[in-house]
Amino acid sequence: MITLPFYIRADDPPAKQEILRAALKLFSERGLEGTSIRDIANASGYTNPALYKHFASKEALALHLFETCHARVWQSCADALASGRGFGAKLDAFVACWLELIDDHPDVIAFLSDSARVLWPRSGAKVRRNTMIGLARSLARTGGAPHPDLAAAALQGTLAEVARMIQVGVLAGPAKRWKDALAATFKRLAG
Repeated sequence: MITLPFYIRADDPPAKQEILRAALKLFSERGLEGTSIRDIANASGYTNPALYKHFASKEALALHLFETCHARVWQSCADALASGRGFGAKLDAFVACWLELIDDHPDVIAFLSDSARVLWPRSGAKVRRNTMIGLARSLARTGGAPHPDLAAAALQGTLAEVARMIQVGVLAGPAKRWKDALAATFKRLAG
């Protein structure tokens, strides 16, 4: 059985599945501006009209991917937070989840990071309510951080930068190798 990426539903038609795969790969590698409808059609093996059958535009396709990926990443991290009891366990679970996402879905993490400035304001209310910084802020409050907003920014910003550093080869992967060092750093920050 083939495992589908978490941004594809099993009931999506085959053409839509391939278009989503190709678009995410291209968006994560080239960015939104550097990717054309023709590029996505060529990479997916389907024609431009097939793409337009499923999405009104490249922007609609990108927004669909952004909202779907963000919702899945957010839910994974929210579940990780909920699984821990106490600050240390919650922090360990959150960091481990984030690093696992970096290792298992680097294209998703790169796409979300690179396209947030453009696509976040266009996202639906449900997506905008469920923010990664909100999860990090909740975690910082659990740890008693004197400045939870700053602690959340430090946590989420560091995790995002670790992803970028691994993506460009500045920091050796896999990301999970950095879990203990990152958790220790954040424990000091929160206190």
